[in-house]
Amino acid sequence: MLFSVCVPVRNDLKNLRRCLSALASQDLTDCEILVCDDGSATPLSPADLKETGAPVTLISQKGQGPAVARNHIARIARGKYLFFMDADTVASSGLMQKARQVVAEHPGIPVFYGSYDDDPDSRTLVSAYRNLLHHYTHHQSAKRMESVTTFWCGCGVILRELYLKFGGLSEAYDTPSIEDIELGTRLAADGIPIRIFPQIQVKHLKKWTVRNWLYTDLFLRGIPWVRLMRASNQWSSQLNFSWAQRLASLAAVTFALSIPLTVIKPLFAPLAILSLGVFLILNWPFIDLIRSKRGLPDALAVVPLHLAYALVCVLSVAAAFFYPPLNLPPTPRLQSLGEQ
Repeated sequence: MLFSVCVPVRNDLKNLRRCLSALASQDLTDCEILVCDDGSATPLSPADLKETGAPVTLISQKGQGPAVARNHIARIARGKYLFFMDADTVASSGLMQKARQVVAEHPGIPVFYGSYDDDPDSRTLVSAYRNLLHHYTHHQSAKRMESVTTFWCGCGVILRELYLKFGGLSEAYDTPSIEDIELGTRLAADGIPIRIFPQIQVKHLKKWTVRNWLYTDLFLRGIPWVRLMRASNQWSSQLNFSWAQRLASLAAVTFALSIPLTVIKPLFAPLAILSLGVFLILNWPFIDLIRSKRGLPDALAVVPLHLAYALVCVLSVAAAFFYPPLNLPPTPRLQSLGEQ
């Protein structure tokens, strides 16, 4: 058994069926699929998943969050590698075969992950923006062949033995947050290489709104991530914390502050124009991706969204310093089913 595909779910049967149906069309010769029902209001049964055609092992637990669910799956998995996916994602064509090729061609990389694809399921502007930003950020990192210090459970692969050795995901997280990033930080601190491979892609089915996007990026991702960086003293230039994005965020803050100043004193107008120009230049490749996928009107409409995102990033850094550094309980080695 090479891969154990691990999918936690809670109250999302519709998307789970799409996820499993896509997996059923893959080459699963050396794979198993394990689904953990994390306390759904209506508990799942094998009959609920039969129509997908996927060979699924269904396990259940009381609602304890996706970190505990993934650790539960890891204990009973039989694959050499754990292949984590979210229930609201759909595997791209040939995904498992591409993962096999990565394993064969990069034996020294025990941990890797991919990205969302460039064709998100929801067609709303906010959903397209949020998912394409994720796609772009991960692909730029892959293009630079960065060895990153994070992990991603949305579509991520890790040696099972390594996962167990490091204690898996911290079970201090009872809701989705940065539990996968935190695991990556522990792995990287021990010298374990982590890479992003752009051919490993899934389609995201989630519909984002302005409200859940900003709340997630500020309170569930941004602030916890900065607290983690403070605790680990790791401020690596990577992903959306690259030096270019730091400079772009500074330009966004300058632009935001210069607008009211320009209203009071027009002599601040050049500063507003200059800072906006710097922001657009630094983010032009991403904006051009939006243009190529959605057209010029949406590319223009994304600019204020991206300015808001940059401001949220800055607010996350500032707000995180009002909290103590992250202090999670230790994560002892996980015991597999055979060791219990």
